[in-house]
Amino acid sequence: MEIPPPSVPASQLTDWRQTDRTVESPFSTPMVSAYTHTLVYEETTQRQEVFERTGVDHPWQFFFASRIQLKPAQPPNPVLSSLIRQRVDRAFIERLSGRGLENINRAESHTVSLGTANGKRTRYSARLDCTVESHEELLSVPIEAYLVVWADDDYLLAGGAYPAGRAESGPQELIETLADIIDPTAARNELFGLLEGCCGSD
Repeated sequence: MEIPPPSVPASQLTDWRQTDRTVESPFSTPMVSAYTHTLVYEETTQRQEVFERTGVDHPWQFFFASRIQLKPAQPPNPVLSSLIRQRVDRAFIERLSGRGLENINRAESHTVSLGTANGKRTRYSARLDCTVESHEELLSVPIEAYLVVWADDDYLLAGGAYPAGRAESGPQELIETLADIIDPTAARNELFGLLEGCCGSD
């Protein structure tokens, strides 16, 4: 099934690299089947700076956007919206887990204005525990993630994650470098800008 890609704010992605593109059918019910077109990006500039200073290469921040089309086509409605939100919530948690995140918890959800549409934005907390080559210590970083789901002619979603604060344990040089390079507030604002940009992208 041909599905247009989701809109993304290309001018805001100059420090990001597209790492994945998938078209798939994530679920179906007796009444409807869902098909998605997903684009995934990872931040590169700060990642490269961390690598040059420490030799550790890891995707510290990621962003994705998806378009969902239904077959047979149906206009958005409360029942479908509830089903879509439940399914994409589970899929997002699986995506975070697939990136090595642990202790993933859904914090809260809010209705937000996205261009001319209203959407549901959910915040998640998690932790990244990863082994650093040439070091015996386990790096543990608090992570914050967001997922937004809204409806236009199709259902759309976007989300991402970033370090939410200073690493709780790990090689001291890496802890200091991450704290020096990645500002959680700036990373959060950048992600929010990308999420909002998906509604009126260039």
